[in-house]
Amino acid sequence: MPATPQQHDSSTTQQITTPKENTLPCSFLRGSTPPARSLFQTILTVTVGEEKRPFLVHREILCAVSPFFAAALNPSYDFRESRSSTFNLSFARPVDFEYLVQWIYTRTLTHEEVAAPHPAYFRLIRLWILADELQVEGCKNAIIDFMAKTADESNSVPTPDDTVTIFGENGVREGCGLRNLVVDLFAWKKTDHLVEGHEDSWDETFLRFLVTRLKRMNWTDKAHAPWRNQSSRCRLYHEHNDQSSCGEGEKRK
Repeated sequence: MPATPQQHDSSTTQQITTPKENTLPCSFLRGSTPPARSLFQTILTVTVGEEKRPFLVHREILCAVSPFFAAALNPSYDFRESRSSTFNLSFARPVDFEYLVQWIYTRTLTHEEVAAPHPAYFRLIRLWILADELQVEGCKNAIIDFMAKTADESNSVPTPDDTVTIFGENGVREGCGLRNLVVDLFAWKKTDHLVEGHEDSWDETFLRFLVTRLKRMNWTDKAHAPWRNQSSRCRLYHEHNDQSSCGEGEKRK
């Protein structure tokens, strides 16, 4: 997992002083909601991956949604990137960052591979991982909502390879909402034959969490899958800091 600027608590962020001219307004860094007209002032070139594919993104909007970028581009911290019009994101995949930029500007997660008869959950999972590394909480919560909706509408669940990505040695952190949602999807949906007969191997840690969840389920309430209730979905799977709320993600119909 690449090193990233640590998420700051409220006492730290309030110490950030007003940046220099043509840089991010201080209010953006404290989680306040800036006027939309203030989000499109300065173009930043983000080079992504080993091939350094360039993306032109507004500096202010990146800082408004991501404490990672807000810290890295804040001249008060004197990072080299804060004095440059280029930011190198070598650890990310260009295809994942492109998907993130789509969400940042449109607040949508529509994707032709996810909309296929067999949804490519790995696209959403990789995007969640990148959003977690860049601390884009609103995107992570929108992905949770979109995955839950997609799983119901297509009557599908992630693949064995997806469980390795999430629960494997280099998977996402334990206790996060993405892990909890995937375990619940398998526990509540009729996936017994899928798990038993799939030709690919499921991640062992995932299977352990799934068995534990099944043993602890309240079978008298089996008809009420937790991801179908917005308050339960927020409580069980969303993550919040001072820059995001349940109303920030993609709206459900």
